Amino acid sequence: MIIAQGVAKVYDNGTQALRNINLTVKQGEVVFILGESGAGKTTFLKLLLGMEKPTAGELIVAGTSLIKPRAGDIRRLRRLTGAVFQDFKLILGRTARENVALSLRILGIGWSDNRRRSKAALAAVGLADKGDNLVETLSWGERQRVALARAVVREPRLLLADEPTGNLDGASVGYVAQMLALAVKGGATLVVATHDSRLIERLPGRVLVLEQGSLKEAPVTGREQAACGQGGIE
Repeated sequence: MIIAQGVAKVYDNGTQALRNINLTVKQGEVVFILGESGAGKTTFLKLLLGMEKPTAGELIVAGTSLIKPRAGDIRRLRRLTGAVFQDFKLILGRTARENVALSLRILGIGWSDNRRRSKAALAAVGLADKGDNLVETLSWGERQRVALARAVVREPRLLLADEPTGNLDGASVGYVAQMLALAVKGGATLVVATHDSRLIERLPGRVLVLEQGSLKEAPVTGREQAACGQGGIE
């Protein structure tokens, strides 16, 4: 699903966000990326979605080269991908259900199936009673879960999540973990940038660490070790 070879990212102001990233992620794997703020986690997720372009190296996601993508490649990749970033990008003036439903409308899902799936996705993140609420009336944590429902309802092959449990209480973390687990059970590859050990405990996978733009494998034991996939850092 993901092949990164010598990937680097340097911004126009000279900041080196990533350096020599070598990583293989197999279809269906769960990968957590840990690191302090500014370590490059969000930048890496944006590279995987084609929102940023690598400065050097080779990056292939779902068969698409993101170094020199062909016309339509990025659009195709994003149709296969669900993403949750910290700014959420919800549409104000629309309800929680409408925000989730829009993700399915873009894929051409019909009204009846769209409504059913949107309601089920909100219920899965504990917001069954908030579907008709305008998103601006929801709490920060509730908006966060709406954004997750919108990403997962697409049944993506690749799911990217940037701090999906930031500032959430224990019950809400549980809802998020269940939703992510459902996506993985459905065949999605999951890459999560997080500081939250509660999420890793509920949804074990391979744990990587970004430090000053460089990626390394974190030591894992027990349940996490058993859940590690076939990919690795090269």
